Amino acid sequence: MQLINLITLIFFLIFMGVYIFNIKTLPKFLVKIIKGFKVIRNVVSGLIYRELKTRITRTGFGILGIFIEPVAVMLIFVFIFSLIRAGNKSLDTGLFLLSGIVLFTLFNQIALRSVNAIQANEPLFIYKPIKPIDTVIARTLIEAALYSLVFIFVSLSIFYFKQEFILNDFPLMVSSFICLALTSFGFGLILMVLGHYYPIMIQLVPVLIRPLWLMSGIFFSVKDLPMRIIPFVSWNPILQSIELTRHSYTLNYIIDENIVSLKYLFAFSISTVCLGLWIYTQNERRLLTK
Repeated sequence: MQLINLITLIFFLIFMGVYIFNIKTLPKFLVKIIKGFKVIRNVVSGLIYRELKTRITRTGFGILGIFIEPVAVMLIFVFIFSLIRAGNKSLDTGLFLLSGIVLFTLFNQIALRSVNAIQANEPLFIYKPIKPIDTVIARTLIEAALYSLVFIFVSLSIFYFKQEFILNDFPLMVSSFICLALTSFGFGLILMVLGHYYPIMIQLVPVLIRPLWLMSGIFFSVKDLPMRIIPFVSWNPILQSIELTRHSYTLNYIIDENIVSLKYLFAFSISTVCLGLWIYTQNERRLLTK
């Protein structure tokens, strides 16, 4: 957590400097970085607007239509599997399942929407400021914002019907969500490059991701698994994020810090982002050519 706070502080100080001091008084390399961030911000904002406008026209229910479908799906999933799954004494079954379903869906949606990001936005690349990475950033931000709102809404609905509000560690919940979103972003960059070179990946990725549905702890807790199986599933960042989120609700949901750790999830997310950025930078020029 200290490392995350330090990184956040550094970025905060840099951006505050833009407003407190004249940008011309800053070192040239900082001026260049800030201007680059401004270009990316403007491009990504435009892509987000375009993506949201497309989704709104498809739903037919306006901006609420964007939220109605995922909220309805989550409520149905939680209700059905709450009836099937045996109760969990350490955490309410609805919250247990909600954590798993929302976080897995977040990863799944970012991956699926990234693999064909170039093909879906190809006409836009005639404009020089727009780069393929911007499309993945925009889609990651949209999915992260959408499913965070879905998570909050369904959680509050469960609290209301149970007449009980439980939340032990909100910073841990937010950190695990952000780390998984970053992991999904890095993974999305890799898939985007693969999808450009091998179009068949657009059909293969949904099939390849399906086994993760059973391996990510959506319907089970790590502590319920035999010790010989744990090493084969504990590497999974989705499972790590899900378990940490459940633990953030209540201390009664016990996790083994030698198996589930925010430090591991953070390191995995940064490594995945760095790998994704490296692969992207090595292939950016080729991605802009057919």
